Amino acid sequence: MTEPLTDSLTLLSDRLGDPTEEVYARLFRTHPDLEPLFSMDTDGGVRGSMLSQAFDCLMDLAEGPGRLAETVIRAERENHDTYDVPAGMFEVFFDIIRDVTKEAAGADWTPAMETAWTAVLAKADAFAAQQPVKA
Repeated sequence: MTEPLTDSLTLLSDRLGDPTEEVYARLFRTHPDLEPLFSMDTDGGVRGSMLSQAFDCLMDLAEGPGRLAETVIRAERENHDTYDVPAGMFEVFFDIIRDVTKEAAGADWTPAMETAWTAVLAKADAFAAQQPVKA
């Protein structure tokens, strides 16, 4: 499953370079209520870091059981509760990354890519739906 997901992300990088601006533009278009939560991110560092971490999670989920991704998604879901980020936004964020990737790939988007993304997003959704682990 890794190869089609990796191929799609390679197309994304080849066509958009750094996709951060497009990913967040789409996020804010579809969920304008989230944009004020980034008001202190004046240099885009938080956005870039979040996107990089999301890519790491996507690759981890594509490569196997996603133990790293599970830990990150569950911990970040709990952390984001303190910022009043509504539940379900992790799923939305990963969906937006897929949508931006698919749009960038255009006619080069394959059924194998669609299958790989569907499987990875299902895993991410399952981890995000779990209750955070309390120490």
